[in-house]
Parts: sequence; structure tokens; C-alpha cells
Amino acid sequence: MSFTKGLVTERNYYSEIKFEYVSEKIIIPVTIQNKEYKFLLDTGAPNVISAEFAKKIKTKAIGSLKVSDASNKKNTLDMVSIPLIQFGGLNFKNTTALVDNTLKNLVFDCFNIDGIIGSNMLYKSILQIDLKRKLIILTDKEKRLKLDKSKATKLSLLKSQKSPYIWVNIEGNKKAREHLLIDTGMKGFYDLSKENFNLLQKNKVFNIHNTGEGSNGISIFGAAEKGKQYRIIVPKLKINNTEFNTIVTETTNDDNSRIGTKILNHGVLTIDFKNKRFYLDSEKNAVKINKKHFGFNLTIKNDNLAVGIVWDDSLKNDIEFGDEIIDVNGLDLENIPVCKFLNSESIFKKDISYDITFRKNDGTIKKLNVKKSYLK
Repeated sequence: MSFTKGLVTERNYYSEIKFEYVSEKIIIPVTIQNKEYKFLLDTGAPNVISAEFAKKIKTKAIGSLKVSDASNKKNTLDMVSIPLIQFGGLNFKNTTALVDNTLKNLVFDCFNIDGIIGSNMLYKSILQIDLKRKLIILTDKEKRLKLDKSKATKLSLLKSQKSPYIWVNIEGNKKAREHLLIDTGMKGFYDLSKENFNLLQKNKVFNIHNTGEGSNGISIFGAAEKGKQYRIIVPKLKINNTEFNTIVTETTNDDNSRIGTKILNHGVLTIDFKNKRFYLDSEKNAVKINKKHFGFNLTIKNDNLAVGIVWDDSLKNDIEFGDEIIDVNGLDLENIPVCKFLNSESIFKKDISYDITFRKNDGTIKKLNVKKSYLK
């Protein structure tokens, strides 16, 4: 079954669309059956709508498909055709979408969206995202945009949903190249798939900074499964003409390594699906990404904030995967809705040192003072 049925009907089009930027998610307005809804713009996914939303609108059933999310969790979803989706005043007819059948979807619920606009609806267009102006431009004429082809890199459209990939140059102990998915649904800058990590490690490209056991991601089908992961410092990663230095990343269970929405902080992004080119109009030629980190990361457990992976050996005797975080600097977290942690500014953003109370998996309480620090 093809995801690529149903494309924009207009020709010689140029549309500017304002978007909301909520916790590194691009929320866009779409119109279906003369009513406006909020969708997520996610080039790492196909079109998806919630089961509840599918009951509200007219659709045509066309089959089902087994799919996996960014955490490599699998599910079988119904596939439907939507007669008309209007995005930026443009008409997309008979567009294919998957129907999410999960009872609770943190992405849909917490960001108050009804669906996802994915790469399968955009693959004949040119998509430009300007975070400073909160502006998306959608066109089929590259001349309408100020693009320097000498600064472009080749774009590949892979799999049935036409996912956009580029090659980037990596420098660690040795130089290498990696094929990355441009994923506007991903929070963060760069995720390294465990599969790619294993291939790169055969050539000893990276030094492993930490090893941990746990879960380190939340995607459309929920939190990632527990497993062994690695934390890496990537000395140099070059995207087009821009060099990003000292990137701290963690391996994931996804099949793909990915570039996420944090790249939008560094320039205007253009994914030219139509002509298979990728542009990054960066403000600087070299950018240092390094920031201070905890010795553990976070996940969601039973609708509560919890420990995902413990990286630092000094913490592994005190906390572990699944321990719930119930208080931070005197703030009681037990009565705060889980969506507050996902769609609001992080409670760990402003300070360096935190007094954190954990409810461990065996029910005991553990209090620790935890500090952020740069990784060396």
C-alpha cells in the first residue's frame, strides 16, 4: 500500500503558515471539513490521526499496516484516505493517513493535537521552517526562496512514506559518515541509533562516556522499552557547511539516527522534497552544542516523572530505572499532571543543583542532592 496517494492540487503555489512552538514541537493549523484543527508537523512520520478524530471526519478505509515508532515499539494501525486536508490554503485530496488506536497517547493528549502531518503529504513540495519568525513556507517553486545551491546537500527519500535523509560527516577518533533522518517530530538535536553506533564502533569512531540500563525516550506508542544504552560525546558533526562541536548524545532503540528540532535554533531549514536537496542557512560556521547534564535522564512511568537511565556510577547504588521523582526543590510533583512535564518548560532548566526526592521501586524514599555538570 502506498502512502503517497493524494497530493496538493494547486500548481505554482507559495504559502506562508504561522506555527506554534511548544516544547520543541511544531504545531500547525489544518482545516478538514471547514473546521480548523491542530496537528504536529513531523517529517519523521507519515500522516497519523487519532481514533477519536477519525470518527469525527469522513474517511475511507483502505487497509492496515504494521508500523514502528521512534522507540521501535510496534503496532498495527488502520489506514484511511481523507478526502480533503487544507494546509496553508492548499488543497491535499485523498491523502493517506494511519489511525492511532492506542487508548492513551501522550503526544496527542499533552500537545492537544488531533493528528500528524508527515512526509508522505509533503514529498512533492519544498518545506522551509524559520523558527525565529515561527513561519513555515510551502511551495513547489525553489525560485520563490533564497536558496544557495552551493550550500545544499543531497536529500534521499526513503521507504513508502518518503522520509527525508541526508549524509553527515562525523569526526571522533576517526572520521566517518552517517545517514540521518531529518525528523521535525523529534525533540533535541541528535539521536544516535544503537544499530548505527554498533557499526561506527567497529571502526572505533567514538569513545563511550557512560553505559546505562533503562528507557530513554517517549514516542507515539509510549515510553521506550528498557534496555542497555550508551552515552557518547561526538567531537564534531558537520551538516552541510556548518560544524557542530561537542555534542552529547545517547543511543536509542530506533532504527534511524536522527536530527531533531533543536537544529532550528541555528538557522533556517529547507527540506526540498521535490528536488531532493537539503539546506541549512546557519548563522555560524561552527557551533558548540555542549551543555551541563545530570548523571541520569528522565522518562514517564504511571503518569509520573521517573528515572530513565542512570549514567553516573556514583548514582547507581542510590537510584535506578523506574524510581519515581516526587519532589524537586520543595515542589511536590505527585499532583502535577504528566502533560505539564512534556509540554512546558523543564523544571530542571534554570538551576544547576537540585534536592530531589525519589520513591524507589520497592516503595522506600531516597533524597539526593544532584548537580548538573559538563561531560569531559
